[in-house]
Amino acid sequence: MISDSSSKLKYQTVNTSRYMLLLLYAVVTIFPLLWTLSNSFRTNDQIFSKFAVIPESLTYFKNYEMIFATSIPLAFYNSLTITALSLLIMLVCAIPASYLLSQYKFRFAQTIYLFFVIGIIVPRLSILIAEFKNFQMFGFLGKQYPIALCYATFELSIALFLLVGFMQSIPPSIIESAKIDGANSFDVLIRIVMPVSRNGIVTVIILAFVSIWNEYAYAMVMIPNIKFRTLTILLASAKNEFFVEYGMMSAGVVVAVVPMIIVYGFLQDKIISGMVAGAVKG
Repeated sequence: MISDSSSKLKYQTVNTSRYMLLLLYAVVTIFPLLWTLSNSFRTNDQIFSKFAVIPESLTYFKNYEMIFATSIPLAFYNSLTITALSLLIMLVCAIPASYLLSQYKFRFAQTIYLFFVIGIIVPRLSILIAEFKNFQMFGFLGKQYPIALCYATFELSIALFLLVGFMQSIPPSIIESAKIDGANSFDVLIRIVMPVSRNGIVTVIILAFVSIWNEYAYAMVMIPNIKFRTLTILLASAKNEFFVEYGMMSAGVVVAVVPMIIVYGFLQDKIISGMVAGAVKG
């Protein structure tokens, strides 16, 4: 009896500690967002004079009016189109390649898979100079959309790593039955493999979206043309030498974060199940 009570107490202590750590992590994660949202409704004088998570007045929209009077809406459009194009290129390459590597046995298949996956540990900045020279050679420097090729390539490694794990879990009998019924490889990919791997594809899209949307270094170097600047670059440059409008910058950060929150909010169940299933199946 004493042993049971001791075990129960130990379990409750561990469980409570676990939830306290999760609560602390949630507070540390959410607090900067709330503070930034609050500052987006405040003036510089209010920000420096008083610390507040709740703004003095929710009717102060001057910072957002200032944003939409600048080139930030254009930068938002640039980020959105570049991100969408990058995701499209990445998916067009990653899905067929993952299907090939997961369902077909051929010489050097494992070597090819490892070659792609090792890209996960390669720092992107380590090849920035080489990519810059390539852009110069092909005449891509300063153009708006060629940078999508870089982004799609960067995200291809993690996409293959996750999708191959998903597609390997598909029972071979399903694919064999489809082929017996007359389906070719393209039909199997579109009608069977992709629907079954839907959670994995959504997970890849979200991870790549966040990474590309927040990218700074390559956009700064490869797109010197001001009218093609992305949102991250414009927000970073939204200050002068002697003065920073922190309220306006906070409003810009809120505008930049909102798309990620919306997308994650709608797809969070598929992301969580996709990450867990991919880890187990892979």
